[in-house]
Amino acid sequence: MAALGGLFILGLYIDGWAHNHLEGIETFFTPWHALFYGSFLLLALVFGAYVAAGLSANLQDRSDILKRWARAIPRGYEWSALGVGLFFVSGACDMLWHLRFGIEQNTEALLSPTHLGLATAMALILTGPLRAAIARGDDVSGAQLWPAVISFTSLFCGLTFILQFSPALVDWGVGVRPTDLTTSELMLDRAVVSQLLISTVMTGAVLFLVRQWGTKLPFGSLTVLIGANAALMSVQSGHRYYFAMLPAAIGAAVIADCLNVWLLPTESAVRFRWFAFLVPFVYWSAHYLDYLVRGESVWWKIHVWAGLPVIAGLIGLLLSFLAISSAPMPRAEPADTRA
Repeated sequence: MAALGGLFILGLYIDGWAHNHLEGIETFFTPWHALFYGSFLLLALVFGAYVAAGLSANLQDRSDILKRWARAIPRGYEWSALGVGLFFVSGACDMLWHLRFGIEQNTEALLSPTHLGLATAMALILTGPLRAAIARGDDVSGAQLWPAVISFTSLFCGLTFILQFSPALVDWGVGVRPTDLTTSELMLDRAVVSQLLISTVMTGAVLFLVRQWGTKLPFGSLTVLIGANAALMSVQSGHRYYFAMLPAAIGAAVIADCLNVWLLPTESAVRFRWFAFLVPFVYWSAHYLDYLVRGESVWWKIHVWAGLPVIAGLIGLLLSFLAISSAPMPRAEPADTRA
């Protein structure tokens, strides 16, 4: 199911590539849609076979039909079953939406209500292996967690696909400074907001995995999470600089894996907070270091590109307080006498 979920996401990204690169797509019935929906049907058939096997194994069960269905669905995949049904409904609605309102272009496609319905269904489907691993508790570690890691990576890739209006692998601030002050300020503002938004999503994803399993994760998990996502996102635009920045993104991901081993962030709240700060800080430091290595001309002043990694790190630090909470401060003893 994790592998089929990865194929499902690959179908989504190929369909996204077609919309981003090919002109004149004005119909729902395209080879790219066929690949996307075909990968879903393959996953749904395999999942349906597991459920059917569960039902046949419970033929002698005379309990309520809903209970029999619940027992037939593999543990952790209950919400995936709902996702399969929701995807069928959303897919039919998406076809009607296209026929009535036309094919969305660029950012419109990321905000379409029917596409968001498909995205919600995908999230429910793709996270089945992740929920199954969590349901097994402490019995899994190391290589046994790869299906959960792949499942969560697929979910993360689905999230960043929707956030293409806020990409990470962009040459923000590279080139000639616009002569118009208002234009340059708007470009800077958009770049800062985009980077901090995608950084928040990425750091939240990393902290979820580490908070859940810590050093039980197989080494390379964070490299797969961040690196595979960067590779997939780079093909959506296809600009030269997207691919040029892949080594920096993957290198930062390897460092995140090393930090998980070295810092042991789940051992204490302090270590976890340092980890939460360093992961986005290293990622964006590598991003701007990549500019220098490639000899790019950056029109941003040092105040911006030196400060952004710190702000991203502080956001990670704040997210760490959502992931774990320190022990509450002891309450003061009641006063013996009135003030």
